[in-house]
Amino acid sequence: MLNKKFTLLLFAIFSITLAGCKEKNVTPENQTVSPDTPSRAETGSAADPQPSLSRDIESLFTDRDKEIGYDETETAKINLDGGSASCDSPSVSISGTTITITGEGTYLLSGSLDHGMVIVDAGKQEKIQLVLDGASIQCDSSAPIYVRQADKVFVTLADGSENTLSAAGEFISIDDNNIDAAIFSKDDLTLNGTGVLNIESAYGHGIVSKDSLVITSGTYQITAARHGLSGKDSVCVLDGEFTLEAGKDGIRGANEDDTSLGFLFLAGGNYHIAAGDDGLHSDADLTIQGGTFQITKSYEGIEGKVIDIQGGTIAVTAEDDGLNASDGSGSNGGKNTPQKSGSTDALDDNSIYIRISGGSLSVDAGGDGIDSNGNLFVEGGELFVSGSQNGGNGAFDYNGEAQITGGTVVAAGFADMAQNFGEASTQGTILVSFSLQAAGTEVSLTDSENNTLLSYAPAKQYDSIVLSHPDIAAGSSYTIHCGEEKAEVTMDTLVYGNGHGMQGGFHSPGNRQHGVPEGETPELPEGEPPELPEGEKPELPEGEPPELPEGEKLELPEGEPPQDGQQDILEQSGQAHFSSPNPSLMRGIRGFFFYRFPA
Repeated sequence: MLNKKFTLLLFAIFSITLAGCKEKNVTPENQTVSPDTPSRAETGSAADPQPSLSRDIESLFTDRDKEIGYDETETAKINLDGGSASCDSPSVSISGTTITITGEGTYLLSGSLDHGMVIVDAGKQEKIQLVLDGASIQCDSSAPIYVRQADKVFVTLADGSENTLSAAGEFISIDDNNIDAAIFSKDDLTLNGTGVLNIESAYGHGIVSKDSLVITSGTYQITAARHGLSGKDSVCVLDGEFTLEAGKDGIRGANEDDTSLGFLFLAGGNYHIAAGDDGLHSDADLTIQGGTFQITKSYEGIEGKVIDIQGGTIAVTAEDDGLNASDGSGSNGGKNTPQKSGSTDALDDNSIYIRISGGSLSVDAGGDGIDSNGNLFVEGGELFVSGSQNGGNGAFDYNGEAQITGGTVVAAGFADMAQNFGEASTQGTILVSFSLQAAGTEVSLTDSENNTLLSYAPAKQYDSIVLSHPDIAAGSSYTIHCGEEKAEVTMDTLVYGNGHGMQGGFHSPGNRQHGVPEGETPELPEGEPPELPEGEKPELPEGEPPELPEGEKLELPEGEPPQDGQQDILEQSGQAHFSSPNPSLMRGIRGFFFYRFPA
């Protein structure tokens, strides 16, 4: 055995060096591994999965919302001509470059209007249709289109037309409403058609409805200093082509008066979003049924109290979290999300969750890949996560329960904050750690017959990964390939590895560190004690305790008396109390001695 005093000296040095570090298991090549104890995610009590959101799509998108036709014989034509406009309808009044519509009907706008605006101020029961057919309206101090009052307004983009609305200057109040968008509506607003609408809003939002905003078709290219699309009660999109460049959120739903409203429902469409804050944001629930989403820039990619992804092809790049389920309390929200007064961070809140049941989702996140301040449910689809290179974030981060019952998942990140799915899962899931892998290093999972179940090349460095596939079964063995590393995992249960210390990860047998040929000495960080020649043991002068570094103290388990030799060190350093390192630290120290100084 080692000289006991020298061992105690090393114990003291490594208690200082490793304090606060988490254990990380490194994978040896060609090694079969099976955890000693069935591993479970450390998530507390299981949560019952919430029912899927079932909003009535027919009520969200009426036939009139989808109707892009109009009767030209019943249409009032408004001709725009630079600094003037003309129309022969009694429901249209024109004052300089301000056009006001006061009666129900269909109005077709064409031409260019400089320094002007169109105001809809009709009865509360009246519906208005504005057809833009090659219309260009520029306004320096307000909204080019302003709906002050109506039951509902439909903005239709005429077939083959290209239209432009520009709010070039700072907004100046013209009434009691806070007009702050290129299209600003106090009531329900629908956009549709087969034309193109370009919007520029240098100081405000692109399109705002203070009621519900519905889009069923059309092509939209929006550049806005604030939000691209915003609805107080809801934003519902059936289809369309969207290029959104927003200083704040790309698409936003928020209602401070009624927490059940402010939802997003995206049934389809193609989206290219670059946002200064969230790509998609809802203060309530956010549902994606289909469509293609390229969120190329965001602080948080997709944020809502509930995020329900049922389909679609989604690629998210985020400075912070890729997906974030939050009620806006504490510090959970996006960069510019107002925090709720009196709230604290949500813990184990079943009303906050992320559900993924279909589609394909790819996340490249600077923070957590998937962050739920409540629960996480994966029931289908494909999920690929390249998480943070910051050890304070993980591929997954959830406060409640995480369950997987279907789908394919590959989630890469750092081991420090790694989490796996929990024990309520009915599909096999594996959490393992590796030595540090370079960005682009492919990881793959094969079964006992060498069939590849899944593979993925994360965009950033990683040293841990979560793998789940419908074919992972309890009692079976699988091989994980990661760069030059390879290991076999035996599934004693459906959940292998539970994170935060990486229990169930790849262990190093035979007292040999991974990547070091047998018989050779592993390299240690600068400042660690040197390796002794084979067969030699450290010796200290008889009766002299080893010296500790100046100012450092020896830590012993709380309540345990000093053993032989320890008292000398304690007296020398003037210590009068004992403290206990954390369990992960103790495991790391034991592992170090086992590697470095075999008996």
